[in-house]
Amino acid sequence: MNKNIVKSYINLFSNLSPENINEFDNLISKDIIFVDPFNNTKGVNAFKNIFYHMFENVSDPKFLIVDYSISKKRVYLKWKMTFFAFKSLQTIEGMSELLLNDVGKIVSHKDYWDTLSGLFIKIPFIGVFYKLSLFMFKSKT
Repeated sequence: MNKNIVKSYINLFSNLSPENINEFDNLISKDIIFVDPFNNTKGVNAFKNIFYHMFENVSDPKFLIVDYSISKKRVYLKWKMTFFAFKSLQTIEGMSELLLNDVGKIVSHKDYWDTLSGLFIKIPFIGVFYKLSLFMFKSKT
C-alpha cells in the first residue's frame, strides 16, 4: 500500500476547496465508488461533482479528520464536518471507509453518518417534529 496516497487524500480533505478538487485525480481510481446517505455514484467526475455541489449549497464547509486507522487495503477516517446553514454553524460527525487497490489508490469511499441528528433536526419545521419524537421516546434515567 502507498501510505503517501492515503496521507495526501486525508490532507486534501482537510483543506478541501473548489480550487483543489481536481487533485483527487491523482489519488483515486477512475471508477471510484462513492456512497453516503444521499449519493451512490461511480466514476471520477461523479465523485468530484459531489464536492462541487457541496460548495455550491452550503457556506464554508470544512472537514476535520479527527483520527484514522490504516490496515492492508482499508482506511477508516473519523471526521467532523462544519458548515454554515440555517443561519448558524452546523456540525456533522461521521466515519468514512476507504478501500484501496493494489497501487494504493482509493477505489471506494463510503461515508457513514446520522442524517436525522446531523442534518434533518436542524431544518426548520422538520426539526421540531424530530425533537418532539426524541422527547417522546427518550428513556427517563
